[in-house]
Amino acid sequence: MTLSIEEILRATGGTLLQGDPNVYFKGISTDSRTVREGELFFALKGVRFDGHRFAQEALEKKAAGVVIEEERKGDVRWNGYRSKVVILVKDTLRALGDLARERRRRFGTPLVALTGSNGKTTTKEMIAACLETLFPVLKTEGNFNNLIGLPLTLLRLTERERVVVVEMGMNTPGEIRRLTEIAEPDVGLITNIERVHLEGLGSIERVKEEKGALFRLMKKDGAILVNQDDPGVVDLAKDFSGQKITYGILNPADVRGGEIRLERAGRTSFLLSFGGEQTRIDLPLLGRHFVYNALAALATATLFGIEIKVAKEALEGFQPFPMRMEICPLSDGKVVLNDAYNANPKSMELALATLAEVKGEGRGIAVLGDMLELGAYSEEAHRELGRTVASLSIDGLVAIGKEARKVVDSAIRHGLEPDRAWVAESHGEAVSILQEILRKGDWVLVKGSRGMEMEKIVIGLKEAEV
Repeated sequence: MTLSIEEILRATGGTLLQGDPNVYFKGISTDSRTVREGELFFALKGVRFDGHRFAQEALEKKAAGVVIEEERKGDVRWNGYRSKVVILVKDTLRALGDLARERRRRFGTPLVALTGSNGKTTTKEMIAACLETLFPVLKTEGNFNNLIGLPLTLLRLTERERVVVVEMGMNTPGEIRRLTEIAEPDVGLITNIERVHLEGLGSIERVKEEKGALFRLMKKDGAILVNQDDPGVVDLAKDFSGQKITYGILNPADVRGGEIRLERAGRTSFLLSFGGEQTRIDLPLLGRHFVYNALAALATATLFGIEIKVAKEALEGFQPFPMRMEICPLSDGKVVLNDAYNANPKSMELALATLAEVKGEGRGIAVLGDMLELGAYSEEAHRELGRTVASLSIDGLVAIGKEARKVVDSAIRHGLEPDRAWVAESHGEAVSILQEILRKGDWVLVKGSRGMEMEKIVIGLKEAEV
């Protein structure tokens, strides 16, 4: 990637304060710790950081220039770097997004954008896996799905790629709107609408409104993929005038899944119905909810002219992610379902249902950490979680976190025997409890929000066997 000063000034409306106007930059950096020679450093501001404090450090590390905000001009010392470029903009974060949009427009590559409450990353990776059977694909890497990560992804775009697949995350109001403005998607997908990020948004209605910005701002000659089993998504799709491809399990859809089977070996198979034909697909993932991810990927594949048999092979060869219903065998036939990557009320419900279904003759033990970012809904959500545990054939509960007592009390109140429920004060205590209660053939689900670091319990169980 190379960027000219002319291109940057045109996209951002910035002013060149210093430096050779004919310089080309080798890339963009937002982190002074990793900036490389020849890159342009954007001094971004956030709640807990301010890149202007590190602009001089970036120049010392041979960055070719810096982009700073007008209000912070006096705080940045560049006098000793006369050969370096200094560009002034009103808002560095917005300038980064505007520059990425200019890059996206320059190549005009078809772009698929997806958001939703659950399953974004798995769906994005499945879509990319299907499309990569026919096209070079640029996709969101890791958690680069926010107002910084998405622009950095688009700025990697070259003439080589034939499709772009980006994931859009959301924590604050207006984020999906801005991400859509930057990406200008040709294809849009909202996986589902659930109670997440309520701390910042307040209600599921607000979540729906914010996620819906993707469909509202889509190109009118574009296409959207509609989850027919999610009422919120169906409602958001009603006013879209472009092409619609539907998918689902419970309701009639263009791309439909059925006859779902979960295998204890860690696979999920389903019967795909599309275009009057049926074929069975065997996913290397455990959980009925992964079928929705696969259906969305298959629907996308059809838009790009990829044959179902080709997409089927891509999905059946899909590489699962760590800490997403990852099967970790222990001794004596014991199995840990490591779903520690993240959690919200719906994903907890789905994971618990999977545990109850696959445990077979063994017992199912749920080790659950707090669900974070739920705001005023947190207490109710954790009490509902306890009720869900009691309503399923779950044989034991270990809860950890500030809300753990609420989960356990609710589970007991709704029928779980008190001697089968524990509150752990730490990851280590949770491991100790499990060492005492686990038997041959037991299945253990470990799940909680990212901030709970529930993978430490999985590591502890493995280390205890060495």
